[in-house]
Amino acid sequence: MKEWTTFFRSFFKKKESEGSLREALEELMEEEEVADTSLAPDEREMLTNILSLRDLTAKDLMIPRAEIIAVPYDSSLEDVKALFKSSKIMRLPVYRQTLDELLGYIHLRDLIGTASKNFKLQEHLHKINYISPSMRILDLLIQMRSTGEKIAIVVDEYGGIDGLVAMSDLVEEIVGDIQDVAQMTAPLPFFRRPDGVVVVNGRMDIEELEDKIGPLRTEEEKEEDIDTIGGLVLHLTDRVPQRGELITHPSGIEFEIIEADSRRIKLVGIHGLPSSHT
Repeated sequence: MKEWTTFFRSFFKKKESEGSLREALEELMEEEEVADTSLAPDEREMLTNILSLRDLTAKDLMIPRAEIIAVPYDSSLEDVKALFKSSKIMRLPVYRQTLDELLGYIHLRDLIGTASKNFKLQEHLHKINYISPSMRILDLLIQMRSTGEKIAIVVDEYGGIDGLVAMSDLVEEIVGDIQDVAQMTAPLPFFRRPDGVVVVNGRMDIEELEDKIGPLRTEEEKEEDIDTIGGLVLHLTDRVPQRGELITHPSGIEFEIIEADSRRIKLVGIHGLPSSHT
């Protein structure tokens, strides 16, 4: 097997043509000896992650619409700086009235040396690329590498905003958290702790979850556009809750935020389920 780490680094450099990159990726995919004992555990994990991307689309890895952090076009410099600080992200989409009216995005570095006087957010906008939910992740990686853009907006067939894909999230899918071996294996989407608490991935499909634990949503919630358990929690809070928070559902069940960042809910613990469900 060729030295794949060299290939991985070169992927993010603008040297090869798109065609040669695609050929290199396909060649890498054809490699069957993923468990080559000459590879260190973290290298094997990264290579396995690259191979796993072959069947994934933008819809699989996008940040759902409800979790997109964006800023109105008429925001003050202070408001934009505050949102950058609280969200801890480098790029913020900018919209006019609703998220479906995106004007572009602003980068944190655009604010360096910018004065509050006469600040106009729209003067610092960068173009946003729009992609289909069905676009293959590997194709998107190649496109982002070619254009230099770091975010893309996923739109549905009617032009509405479905979600956002960030280059940083794609790299995270490949690299993973190799700083902590205990986190190299992705959390299971559903499991029960000895204390009866059901722990689920924040992106677990809400209907799939209800098939396992029984009815959860109210009739009103069923009429809302809620696809995941994380989306249900966001519906209850109208914000991204912090790790350790307990969110009470009208049914009396409590959602514990086990793991979350500034943009999404990653792991949720469900407390108070009837014993027949656990």
